Amino acid sequence: MKDSLPVSSGASKFIIVSIFLWLMLLWLQSTYIVIIGGQSYLFWTSIGFLFLYIFSFHPTTLKNRIILLFTTLLLIYLALNSLFCTYLILAFYCIFYLYSSHYRYKKLIKLGGLFVIMIVFALYQTQSLHELKEKYAPHETGETWQQYGAL
Repeated sequence: MKDSLPVSSGASKFIIVSIFLWLMLLWLQSTYIVIIGGQSYLFWTSIGFLFLYIFSFHPTTLKNRIILLFTTLLLIYLALNSLFCTYLILAFYCIFYLYSSHYRYKKLIKLGGLFVIMIVFALYQTQSLHELKEKYAPHETGETWQQYGAL
């Protein structure tokens, strides 16, 4: 993320914190989905996004090797469970780690690509949550946890 905006600018700090908070919310939503009986690949995808984002600050050789190993293991797991999430992780990895050369609109491509990936993943998670709610709707027991929030 160091190539996206100057580190000293207020807009840069706002964008960095905003993206981190958004990724944390995606992680919390995926954790909730897993707790109520959803698929765990959403959790691992959101953890992958979070780690890739955190490790993208001040990249070093050690960080790049760790993230390459982590991404490889995550991609193997996701390829067996969700091809769509595999594509999202690959796109995220490519944006932050493979496009390291200097070209004209690098900052805009990184921020725009990250924004699109997070929007798509948020929509995918929301759809998964609605499908899970529909799955449990016939099993209505009338308990308050079903009426006020858990499902």
